[in-house]
Amino acid sequence: MTLTAYLRAGTAALVLALGSFSAMAGSMPEATGEVILIIDGALGADAPAGGYELDLVGLQSFVPEEFSTSTIWTEGSMKFTGVPLRDLLTAAGAVGTTVTAEALNGYAVDIPIADLDDKAPIIAYFINDETFSRRDKGPLWVVYPYDRDEKYKSEISFAFSIWQLQRLTVN
Repeated sequence: MTLTAYLRAGTAALVLALGSFSAMAGSMPEATGEVILIIDGALGADAPAGGYELDLVGLQSFVPEEFSTSTIWTEGSMKFTGVPLRDLLTAAGAVGTTVTAEALNGYAVDIPIADLDDKAPIIAYFINDETFSRRDKGPLWVVYPYDRDEKYKSEISFAFSIWQLQRLTVN
């Protein structure tokens, strides 16, 4: 490998690392389009008074996680793409022990932050590489890789799999 190739590889690795670091270091993108998610509650001192408002572009600025899985609400396996919930909470400076996920219809669940994995659940913004409407459980859905591990095939994971997500409140 030539020196130029090493430098290109090193630069690419640095860009990826810095991109991941910015999402983990407490920086949150500002919404410039339609707000589809609010993160509020027990957040770091740098958080705005009303919490953070995110649009689709802001969510897509995080390093995405994607997996294919079947669900009890859909037919067949589907590909889900989104942001790991842990990454969002870390970037927002969450200092609580639970996060209340609230849907557009008022349904809400309290998810223990300590139970979050690095890559699951995700806040899915794409199903099969496309956005999805409120009619189809969108625009955001808390999804676990149910087929990846038996621990995700539980009533608890199913209860936490809230669709039409609109707000995350850290408690």
